[in-house]
Amino acid sequence: MNNPQTQTPLRHGRVTSPSSRGAVAVDLGLLATWQVNEMEGGKNFPALIAGPFPAPYQTDSDSVTPPADGFILSGGKTDARDCINFTNEEMAKKLSRDFTWPLLNVDPGQTFKVTWEYTAPHTTRGYRWLITKDGWDPKQRITRAQLETQPFAEDFYTQVPYFSHGGELKAKVNHEVKLPANKKGKHVIVLMWIVANTGNAFYQAFDVDFK
Repeated sequence: MNNPQTQTPLRHGRVTSPSSRGAVAVDLGLLATWQVNEMEGGKNFPALIAGPFPAPYQTDSDSVTPPADGFILSGGKTDARDCINFTNEEMAKKLSRDFTWPLLNVDPGQTFKVTWEYTAPHTTRGYRWLITKDGWDPKQRITRAQLETQPFAEDFYTQVPYFSHGGELKAKVNHEVKLPANKKGKHVIVLMWIVANTGNAFYQAFDVDFK
């Protein structure tokens, strides 16, 4: 008789520095590390529908359906990882105590550096950064309406088609971006690691305070 093989969750990658919402959830005992590694959802976000990735990268694998509003920060995951989407009030209720998502102190226009840990470093198209609008409502979950309509930064490999350049389209362990120069106060940043040869991106979220 064959021995059944234990299914292990897919484990792909997460930001290890600075602290993301996922890292906070792990520290609180709400999530395991592998769950933060697997917050993947459709890579066409902020578009609403599945389908071809935009030109000039339409030879990449089609996107699956992007995350729905209110589930963006978890990459669309609605299981235990939904806690990543929680407002302060929702999290306080879950923990039965006062809670505020810890803030990373940043300066407008500064270089924001992240370090990734990958357990399955897929063929990478690039990285997309989004941020909340001025006047966004922290008492509401993050929706497309809460975010600026355009990413404030993108870092894409330009080689196409991806299957002819697989050795070049490598996931970046150390990655950085220049933050918007015109932001003040508390905001949420959404970082997407976009995969060329699947329909997904991996989502990471940060709470920041522009000084």
